[in-house]
Amino acid sequence: MRLHRYDLAVPLDDLVRETREIVADWDWRRGAFGHALSLPAYRDLHPHSRYSYQNFPCTGLLARCPTFRGIFEALRCEKVSFRLLRRGPASSYAWHTDQWKGPGVVRFQIPILSDAGAFLVTTDYASADQVVGPRGLTADTLAEFAAANAGHCLSHHLEPGLLHYFDTTRVHTLVNPGPGERITLSFDVVANDWVRARFPEIRAEIGDEPTASLPRPGSVRNGLAFLRSRLHPLRNRLRRLRPDAAEC
Repeated sequence: MRLHRYDLAVPLDDLVRETREIVADWDWRRGAFGHALSLPAYRDLHPHSRYSYQNFPCTGLLARCPTFRGIFEALRCEKVSFRLLRRGPASSYAWHTDQWKGPGVVRFQIPILSDAGAFLVTTDYASADQVVGPRGLTADTLAEFAAANAGHCLSHHLEPGLLHYFDTTRVHTLVNPGPGERITLSFDVVANDWVRARFPEIRAEIGDEPTASLPRPGSVRNGLAFLRSRLHPLRNRLRRLRPDAAEC
């Protein structure tokens, strides 16, 4: 349930400026789940997931974003994703986990634009079915939820410009109660020796022993993954017919 913060000494003003520039003409409905903007080129990501839906479409915008590119290149590990995620005003994610990330993959995030009232709730639950109370959470129902799940949850404020880590394989949600949108940089990385040394807190999630490597598809599977990615726009259209989903 714990949240860990790190100062990467990256100017928040630069992150905000680059974010506003690249989202100005972006239609969020084009990206995965209707709220994502993948910044690298496909070749910059680990072959296991580069053509997966979460990375659709890889825009190659890092080439003209020196601040984001600096963060990307400073991570001395392979990257599984590197995206901007948007949470609209007065909205929240459903309770969810990110257990699908893959073996030895951990997630970090840097809030960039955020209403002061936005908050994260982490739990020690392995499944959303364990959450006591209503499926949706708001600022008004937080105290009631905390009482019903006492000892199993914590709420946090994520400070813009700082790097944050928590175990996303446990049930969590993000609530944006204010009138403005929330945009955060979220990235998944392969936990090699450098990541383990730089962010030792991840050991509580992935353990101390070396984890199995993410599989690297051969040319045939890579080609099939590319072909499947051509269906991602259809998946986006189908999602618009359904209520907001938890996946991110």
